[in-house]
Amino acid sequence: MVKIIVTYNGLIQQELSFFKPRVTIGRRASNDVVIDHLTVSGQHAAVDTTSQGSFILDLGSTNGTMINGQPIKKHLLQTDDTVDIGKYKLRFKIEADEPANPAPVISRVNESSASAATLPIAKIKVLTGTNEGRELTLNKPVTTLGSPGVLVAAITRQQDAYYIAHVEGTIFPKVNDLSIDTQPFKLENGDVIDFSGTRMAFRLE
Repeated sequence: MVKIIVTYNGLIQQELSFFKPRVTIGRRASNDVVIDHLTVSGQHAAVDTTSQGSFILDLGSTNGTMINGQPIKKHLLQTDDTVDIGKYKLRFKIEADEPANPAPVISRVNESSASAATLPIAKIKVLTGTNEGRELTLNKPVTTLGSPGVLVAAITRQQDAYYIAHVEGTIFPKVNDLSIDTQPFKLENGDVIDFSGTRMAFRLE
């Protein structure tokens, strides 16, 4: 579920919830979220929800879609993200829906999976670079890694396992030296993830 809270000058104008794969935002009345202001394009932006999470996309708007003052074309949303569209601010609440089917896996499709109840917490440990030794616990449904515009990947915790997928950028991450794309790739204990030369170890506890 995606919940959108629209504010103008600090005052809430709309509060809407959606259970659909695409939510459109713009000035035209045909949009799911209608913002009638000249700074907002007719079809300004959209929120697409997939097995990898909810993404906001700019639809070629005149004034752009901004996060933290920076224009974006595509961005993986997290709960409480605030997006600027024209003179308006949109705050998002993201609640993961249970998938109807397991996510597709591009490798290891015949391996058995653990049940959701016994899926352990995972961590990634940085092996190289300035942050060597740092650990990050993957305790959220979706964890994003990387630098916007260069390389962004998402690790999602699903019912059976953890999956990694490329989200944006011209450089693609690697798992055990195998380049991966936007299709979810199932991670196994001990896998080594390479982010443009920075290597990280995936560990299950």
